Order: sequence, then C-alpha cells, then structure tokens
Amino acid sequence: MDFKVQIPMSDKQRVVEAFDAVPVVNKREEIINKENSTFRFLSLARIVLNPSKDGYGPVRVSTSNEEIALYVNRGSASISADGSTYELIVGDVLYVGINQQAEVSTSDFCDISEYRASDCNTSYPVQFIRHKELEKTELAATVGSKRPMSVRTVFKLIDGANVQACRLLFGDTFMAQPGGVGSYPPHFHGPDGPHGFGDDAKEEIYHFRVQSTIEGDTPYVLQNCSRPGEDVGVYTHVFDEQAINVTDGYHDTIAPPAIEFMFTWCLASFTEGRRDWAEVLNKPGYNDEW
Repeated sequence: MDFKVQIPMSDKQRVVEAFDAVPVVNKREEIINKENSTFRFLSLARIVLNPSKDGYGPVRVSTSNEEIALYVNRGSASISADGSTYELIVGDVLYVGINQQAEVSTSDFCDISEYRASDCNTSYPVQFIRHKELEKTELAATVGSKRPMSVRTVFKLIDGANVQACRLLFGDTFMAQPGGVGSYPPHFHGPDGPHGFGDDAKEEIYHFRVQSTIEGDTPYVLQNCSRPGEDVGVYTHVFDEQAINVTDGYHDTIAPPAIEFMFTWCLASFTEGRRDWAEVLNKPGYNDEW
C-alpha cells in the first residue's frame, strides 16, 4: 500500500513504502519482506493468537541466517526457545539468534510483532528483555525536553549495551502528551548524507499505534519522508496499524493536537556488528534539538 507524496515547490511525486500491518488471528502474517519492499535485511511479521477462536495452535518460528526480536504488543505469551520457556507481557522482547527455533503460545490472547534481520553470521544466545526492568535506566531515555511538544520516552529494548546481536536494534517510543512530535529532530541513518549509504548505514521500520481523544475521529500522524539535500519537508499521513520504511531520508513524526500515539522502531545495520546509535545525520539547522 505504497503512499504517493508531493514534493513541495515541485510537480514531482515520490513513492513511500508503507504497509498494512493489521494481523490475522491465529496465524503468522507476513507484513514486510524482500518481495514487497526494498529492504535488504529487515522484515516484519505479526503473530496474533486467541485460544477462543477457530484455528488456534502454537506458532513455530525458525531462523537460518536470521535473527529475530519477538515483541508483545498486547496480551501475554509463552515462548519456548533453546530449551527454556519465557513468559512475556506487554512490551517484553525475546531475542532469538541464528539457527534457532521458537514456539509461541498463549493461555488467553497475544499480539506479537516479529522483526527479523537476515544475512547474519554470528551466533548469539536467546536473550529475554523485560520492558519494566528498563524503566529508570539509561536504556529508557526521556528526550526532547528542549521543546515540550517533543518530550517522549525512548526505550532501547535491544541495544548494544544490553543485548548481543548481529544487526538488530529495537525499541518503542511513548509520547508525553497528545499532539506530540516524535522521532525528532529530523535525522537520517545514512550517515553519508547526500552522498548515499555508507558502511555505517541502517535500515529502519516504524510501526504506529495511533488513537484520537475525539470520539469518532480517524487518527493519523504526519511522517516526514524528505531526503538529504532537500530544503523542505515531505510529509505523508500514517494511520493506526500501518508501518513505513523510513530508511532513505530524514524522519520525524508530527501528531495533530488530539492524537495520542506510540510506535515501535527496528533498525538493521548494513554492516554486521556496527550497532552504534551515534551514527546519525541530523537535518542541517537541527543539530541542537535533541
């Protein structure tokens, strides 16, 4: 469901890769893969299980040269991997490395996002990250305090400081108030800027959960899709349960005043082992906005 956006002060249009991320009950549903996107490494699937609905059964997930992050959006899940069973609630993550299998089940209901990075060559163990244990640590950063509208908490659930991995970096972001500006300032994970993607570049997916404080309203956020070298912003509407490829340009997110939103984000480094958050290019003029 790619979006077409108009380039300001131009008659040119740009296609932005966007995806309907609505899951299917009692099924592993692929959302983003190499066949429907330009991603080299990243993919996204959803696993929603409900024992009270027809077709329920545990879902098995396997890897070859891939690593995955299993994140609980809603409900609770039991995930078995490498001889152990882990009990996950909302916000928790299980990292599963290459050449492994995992089985997902639930006693009630679970909604899981599966982020996957391919072309991985180093074996790391299964690692369990509890969202609550990151609160009030350096991996739960309150940022954007220079502008109250951009105050948010960024949870780095899979980071070089707490999880061994090949390419993956993953987390979720929660805004402090409705109408907030997230993923700010506009930044780019090139980081070679107008010259293209270098060895330190990273692909990235945003997946949004959006709601309105106005009854009957259809909520959305505005996602910047401008590219390095452009003087203007190129924004597109993103609605609830949509995911977007923000790899090849500056990105920030703006919500109308009545909108509350959060999003998960996942990056995959172009070079295995280069998982440094500092390799970011800010849009010129925004260097002091963090």
